[in-house]
Amino acid sequence: MGDACTIRQFRHTDFSRCISPVVLVDHFVMTGPTFEPHTHAGISAATLMLEDSTGVMQSLDGIENNQDIHAGDLHWTQAGRGIVHAQRPVGEARLHGLQIFIDHPAHLKSLPPMTSMLRAADMPAIQAPSGKVRVVSGSFGGLESPLRTPEPLLILDGWLRPGATTLVPMPPGWNAWFYAIQGDLGVRARHCSKGAGPLPKVAGGDPDFAVVPAGSAAVAGATRDGEEGVLLLMAGKKPVHFVLVAGSAVGEVPQQGDAALPDADGALAEALAAYGETEPADALTTC
Repeated sequence: MGDACTIRQFRHTDFSRCISPVVLVDHFVMTGPTFEPHTHAGISAATLMLEDSTGVMQSLDGIENNQDIHAGDLHWTQAGRGIVHAQRPVGEARLHGLQIFIDHPAHLKSLPPMTSMLRAADMPAIQAPSGKVRVVSGSFGGLESPLRTPEPLLILDGWLRPGATTLVPMPPGWNAWFYAIQGDLGVRARHCSKGAGPLPKVAGGDPDFAVVPAGSAAVAGATRDGEEGVLLLMAGKKPVHFVLVAGSAVGEVPQQGDAALPDADGALAEALAAYGETEPADALTTC
């Protein structure tokens, strides 16, 4: 995206199944203004700023909820029936993070737009000999994030020391998208969380085990009519930094660029009109 931003992008069409409710994920490093003001509708956009970011990202939108996003923060935009926003660095900055686009059921697509912020200091984290896991959204390891999402959603930002493992429960009907930011992430899917017998040997290796190299992503799903499953995440000889996003699958995943609304054009026109009437309009148009 020019000289000021590099993006590694993962679209739902890159995976044959088990990706919903995730629609799209951008892993970005941004040093200068990149995106003009743009619209969203029918989805939520979560901007997770990783802790090695420096400087500040300014988030401006058409509903006047303008906020500064710092290292470690999570900014949530529920687009509802339509919102216009722009996010850009302030001054000298190196912003390292993920923007995660989440689909919603039809009854949530026409709600008024809204935004919320979870500061890094308020984000619960598990510190253990195996490593560190920040509970960005949902519940994990006895900790619950204060972030309120339209539907239950688990987002973990974690580090594993060499040879360490961690278990992530998978409720029936949930899918998980997991990404290795640094190091090679080993993942094994277990089909029930308790009382499972030994896995049978399969010619050619275990089909429910994968090594996800740094810069790569994979997905896993738990059947709706099965028991609670579990993902076993593991590091090899080097430390691993990973992000995991898991939630209940939504019917049809919108295509790239779709607003996912029956009256999308009208909803986005309203959002653009509202944006034009707000105070930050001049500032937005300069990014």
